[in-house]
Amino acid sequence: MLKLNLILLLKIISFSYGLKEENVLQTEVFQVTINPSMFNWTYSNEQYTYEITLAGAPDLPSWLKYVYSNKHHSVFVYGVAPIGKKSVSLDVVALNRKTYETRVEQIKINIAEKLNPALYEVYLKINNINVEDMFDVERMEALKDIFRKELWKDSGTDLYVTYLNSALDIGARKPPNPTEEEGVVIRLGSQEAFSHEMIGLQEEVRPLWKMTLCPFKRTSVERYFRTAGFALDWCLFRLIGENNSAIGVNEKLSYQEPNDVLIDTISKDDIPKRDYFNDYLLATMVPIGINLILVCLVSFIICAKHDSLDERELTPPQEPGKYEGMSNEPLYAINSDMSLSPEPMLFSLTNSPTSTLGHGVHCRPSPPPYVRPKFKPEL
Repeated sequence: MLKLNLILLLKIISFSYGLKEENVLQTEVFQVTINPSMFNWTYSNEQYTYEITLAGAPDLPSWLKYVYSNKHHSVFVYGVAPIGKKSVSLDVVALNRKTYETRVEQIKINIAEKLNPALYEVYLKINNINVEDMFDVERMEALKDIFRKELWKDSGTDLYVTYLNSALDIGARKPPNPTEEEGVVIRLGSQEAFSHEMIGLQEEVRPLWKMTLCPFKRTSVERYFRTAGFALDWCLFRLIGENNSAIGVNEKLSYQEPNDVLIDTISKDDIPKRDYFNDYLLATMVPIGINLILVCLVSFIICAKHDSLDERELTPPQEPGKYEGMSNEPLYAINSDMSLSPEPMLFSLTNSPTSTLGHGVHCRPSPPPYVRPKFKPEL
């Protein structure tokens, strides 16, 4: 609602308001280019931003998408016109980031019926390009020429693009490196039946359909696509016949407005409910049980150690007289030997003639006796 009011306000204050028309065909991909020249502005780097909505609505219908191209510095509005629609109008709001000038343009898309719609389609996923790259006429013609000249030669007169979308919109992962390409899915259709080369190529890659990740990087026709600069995901290669169905592909050529689609809703009671009681028990009882086991284990260790200390304290001490006779026997033997000695004074240090004990501090031993030297008679 806020976006709708903003668009109405911008229409009132806009400096220019014009009407441009585009003619498109049903079941065929079209693209509308929006650039600064559409608003009589000169190109100046990343100066302008754009907002595209359905006239009188806050957003685009499901069959219309738009993408900004940094390479071309333009916005591409693309999609496949639905059957039953005659025309749609788009409001394009442009903003100048430097001057904050706002301008509004309206684009009217006239939808015409395609006289010879495609009956057969080939479904491809290309990994090394983005959606905006497929709006390059030379690149698109290079892809078509592979089928016109090599694989599907009968489709040379009426081969056209029936579907184009980013790989991210069908569930592919966004590349981790922002500079890498996101990949695109594309369908090419024709009224001519598939050639033997196309049928043989599908049989070649059929075993890969059941794989989630595609390990297969080469096929017998890989050289045609590599030369033109296309890296295909062969696990998603499909051929769609007249009944608009194929294994692994459930999309159809015809499109419906979101308002015409009946959504089969379910009641609140039909929504499955989950019982969290088991989760609660698991989250509470398991930690409690582990803690109880640890408490019991620690208690057992403490009690066992306490019992060993009690046993050590209850052990009676050794009697001191038990080994008294053994330790004193050598001393008794020594005393008895000394008492039997015939000269007890030999064991006394004071009886020694050279001992100074008991004689006073100034007592000295007697000098040796004087001996007169003997001289020879000659002297």
